[in-house]
Amino acid sequence: MENRADLGYGYSKNYFLPREKCGIFAVYGYNGPESAAYITYLGLLALQHRGQESAGMAYSTGREVESVKGMGLVDRVFTQPVIDIINSPAVIGHVRYSTTGSSYVANAQPLLARAADRKAIAVAHNGNLTNTRRLHNKLLEEGHIFHSTSDTEIILSYLSRFRKEGLSGAVHKTMEIIEGAYAALSLDERQIVAFRDPNGFRPLVIGRLGEAYIFASETVALDAVGARFLREVAPGEVVSACPEGLISKKNSLQIEKRGLSKAVSLCMFEYIYFSRPDSVLQGKSVYQTRKKVGAILADRCLAELELVIPSPDSGVAAAIGLADSLKLPLEWALYRNPHLGRTFIEPTQEGREMAVRLKLNPVSELVAGKKVAVVDDSMVRGTTARVLVSLLRAAGASEVHFCIASPPYRFPCYYGIDIPLASDLAAEYGIKGLTEAIGADSVTFAELEDLYAATGMDKGNLCDACFSGNYPTLK
Repeated sequence: MENRADLGYGYSKNYFLPREKCGIFAVYGYNGPESAAYITYLGLLALQHRGQESAGMAYSTGREVESVKGMGLVDRVFTQPVIDIINSPAVIGHVRYSTTGSSYVANAQPLLARAADRKAIAVAHNGNLTNTRRLHNKLLEEGHIFHSTSDTEIILSYLSRFRKEGLSGAVHKTMEIIEGAYAALSLDERQIVAFRDPNGFRPLVIGRLGEAYIFASETVALDAVGARFLREVAPGEVVSACPEGLISKKNSLQIEKRGLSKAVSLCMFEYIYFSRPDSVLQGKSVYQTRKKVGAILADRCLAELELVIPSPDSGVAAAIGLADSLKLPLEWALYRNPHLGRTFIEPTQEGREMAVRLKLNPVSELVAGKKVAVVDDSMVRGTTARVLVSLLRAAGASEVHFCIASPPYRFPCYYGIDIPLASDLAAEYGIKGLTEAIGADSVTFAELEDLYAATGMDKGNLCDACFSGNYPTLK
């Protein structure tokens, strides 16, 4: 990689903001009482928190690959009649959060490319390529016509170009060209191939359901379909589910070429926010990790408090840890409307602010006259915090303190999380300025060392670039 400017997908003088954080799921060889499409539907429902803009499936008929996708939530795109037409033992699925590309159906995944002989390849991708601009321009110069604005199409273009190598061979060759963050699933008429970047930025696990193999972004999707967890797809690994069984091979050429043989950089934001609390990452409970951060945060909060309130739902585990450590009551004093989605992944700032007001409402009887601490997982733009302070003061809280179970975000993410440019981050205010900007009495952040202590990981084994500015692919 030449320099940091090539980390984004740019159509203007400023590099494009990466916003993709998706969920992927696949079933191969399913022969049970339901259909593979229905199992995929259940798996995608379990991963709905990872993307709410579009959903899709691609499946093999044995002779061809077809796809069904649409805008909206999983249960709206995949009604029973739609699921019933997908008659295949091999299906890959995707839920999408808007991305290095616009929010319209052409960007919904899986993406599919069909050759002149009608043979097709489909791909579903979670992550963000960092050499997109260079590859995009190169493909344009070679005559490629893009049908989407998603960097996933670059992956698909190379898979299609190398299709004569077989799907697994095409994946290996493609991995020698693309850079950045990707956990991906590819499908042809014969097999499903799962592959993960050499740094392991994005999670991907393997499970077993009867004789079928399952691939998923998180272990909760395995739980949802009753599958048994086998293991994670290792960084740099290519795993094929095919008639011969499960075949694994490391992309050793790419790993050796980039000096990444010992580099594991799972995104720290998975532990902080994106993964469901009932998931397990690298053998560690996401819930317990968040609770430990809250307990550590208790030593950093100097305010005199009377009540701890979790910001639902991502701040719950940390709030329990904080309240337990401070021996304070914890009340669910912010009611969350269960029919609205995650405010962080609303695609516009205006949408995020309105979503917070529609989503959360305080219980006045619990907070009136109290010095309250609101615990949240993170603070990116300060949108939620600003609205919550206003709501809690209107409900009668005498003081409102914010305790954030992660450090301030200081740097943009190029690997697939919607962390904007530094000038748009709440941390740019400084602690005093931020406290005034959101109208709180104090703001306390966890330190980076607290997150490593809670995960039990050594520095260098997680990607913390959005906090530290240390980008693993620039080392």
